Amino acid sequence: PLEFLEKPVQEAARGFITQAPATIAAGTQLGHYQVIHALGSGGMGDVYLAQDTRLRRKVALKMLKRDLVLHERSLQRFQNEAQTVSALNHPNIVTLYEFAHANGFHFIVTEFVEGRTVRDELRNGRLQLGRAVDISIQIACALEAAHSSGIIHRDIKPDNVIVRTDALVKVLDFGIAKLAEPPTGELGEGAATPPISHTRPGTVVGTAKYMSPEQARGTAVDARSDIFSLGTVIYEMVTGRAPFDGETESDVLAEILKGEPPPLAEVAPEVPGELERIVTKAMRKDRSQRHQTMTELLGDLQSFKGDMQFQAKLQQSALAGVPRDSAKQEAGFSAVWKKLGIFAAALTVALLVIGYFGFGTRRRSTSMDSPRTLAVLPFRNVRHDPQTDFLGFSLADAVITKLGYLNAVTVRPSSSVEKYRDAEVDVRKAAKDLKVSTLLTGSFLKDGNDLRITAQLVDVNSDKMLWQDTINLNYDKLLTAQDRVAQEIIRGLELKLTPAEAKRLRPDQPINRAAYEYYLRGVDLYSLGDYATAINMLEKSASLEPNYGPTWAHLGRAYTTNASLQFGGRDEYRRAQAAYEKALALDPALAEPRIYMANLLTDTGRVEQAVPLLRAALDSSPNDAEAHWELGYAYRFGGMLNESVREGERAR
Repeated sequence: PLEFLEKPVQEAARGFITQAPATIAAGTQLGHYQVIHALGSGGMGDVYLAQDTRLRRKVALKMLKRDLVLHERSLQRFQNEAQTVSALNHPNIVTLYEFAHANGFHFIVTEFVEGRTVRDELRNGRLQLGRAVDISIQIACALEAAHSSGIIHRDIKPDNVIVRTDALVKVLDFGIAKLAEPPTGELGEGAATPPISHTRPGTVVGTAKYMSPEQARGTAVDARSDIFSLGTVIYEMVTGRAPFDGETESDVLAEILKGEPPPLAEVAPEVPGELERIVTKAMRKDRSQRHQTMTELLGDLQSFKGDMQFQAKLQQSALAGVPRDSAKQEAGFSAVWKKLGIFAAALTVALLVIGYFGFGTRRRSTSMDSPRTLAVLPFRNVRHDPQTDFLGFSLADAVITKLGYLNAVTVRPSSSVEKYRDAEVDVRKAAKDLKVSTLLTGSFLKDGNDLRITAQLVDVNSDKMLWQDTINLNYDKLLTAQDRVAQEIIRGLELKLTPAEAKRLRPDQPINRAAYEYYLRGVDLYSLGDYATAINMLEKSASLEPNYGPTWAHLGRAYTTNASLQFGGRDEYRRAQAAYEKALALDPALAEPRIYMANLLTDTGRVEQAVPLLRAALDSSPNDAEAHWELGYAYRFGGMLNESVREGERAR
């Protein structure tokens, strides 16, 4: 008895359990399954390869460890695994056949997947980028299916992902997954991510290196925990090292809760910036800042893969001979521009000509299902004051830009309406020329510090005035004019906006009055072809208000056009690209800097960088004619002529 009391309790308790051998011998018969050999071991059970003697197929048997059999909670969790996995039917999730009990063993029978785990693959170092992305997409597909059934995995790690010999990925081991309770509303009304049922507060379940912060704390988790874990796995696949590490499990958990992993750009500089953005977002400690659903993360990964495939296609196209690395670009920059400078100038003229004629003659249905067509004509200066003439075109351009983010209305670009500057307009004739059903016309009068804008929104087909009003405002509040006119157009056309569209139409940030006036003058001068003076105005605006994104976008365009027409100027092209990057850093949702920079990238032999920019611009502004035109232009340089024609027709 004394000897018994001196033993650790768990060790003593094991003495009362009838033990089977530590491993099950080959040839052992468990029901109609005959064990072949051990495959591996996990936290809850050992896995064996076996032969199903009834159906004559190989299967995997996962055994609950004998020293856990007496723990009802462990046994219940094991049974939950069987129920959980059996509810899922997806090509990227291991297929469960049955939950069985034989000879004192409880075990799950699943398909036998012949291949290597991602952990095995990582023993040879980081994975090739394409392979890592393909594996990531398949894992995301599996988890998307699980989440849609209310199931969270909670133990995504390289060991639980196996890649078959035919490259099909299977996600294994839902052993610690839980069936979700009814939605609690934690994510907000209408959220698509189901919350998981609660483990006891303070209970930490999972594998330390791949846990989400909320999992590491032992608090309630939801589907966004799997998003974090998948982010850590992607990080490890492309770098060859786990993002969080430490000498002990406690050290690892502390890093997850408080530390940040080394940026991908430092650990693996060759990894594209877009993938770094995706992984960084997935691994945000605040889950409200991560991708909110696995579907969202999957979409980002698939889009990135599409861009990779496009770049690969380019390498086989006519552009394959154009230098792409930075050293070759620097050496060949001048030569490229000697060949392309004339064409770039011709493109500028072509865009203006096409814009002048209203982007072609595409027919549009008049059904209510089709987007409304709208042209915003330049406002007429009642006093014909040369000092304020710039407002006529630039204010119209600002309204056009605002409305360009809407799906429910197709707005003619500024280049289409420029010819109506300071002109007496026949509304019906202008609408016919521009092929629109709705027209906004107006005038303005500046008197001292007062500005009065009169505008009319006309449905040309019905000859109906949809909205008419006079807006009186202080000249210092000039920025608000475009917002008010845009909102009145939306009300007049009875447009229904998505939340994203409504967000884009919120009033712009406050801006210094002088800076905004310089900005408007620069936009107006650019449209008149006075690029040098436009640059001067926009530079003044940027110096007074350096945090207004549209100024940098238009400044970059002015640099680009001025340089291309003068056939040279590497420094000016660099300034242009820096201006575009500044605009996007200030406001990543802006479409204009993406469109303008894409033209520069295409003309300097970097089509593979131009196309993703244009796709992003079209995501936010799907009806932007210039974005479609530039995408067609980029496809042409990439030798993708069918795609080029398609985008050109779309632009028209």
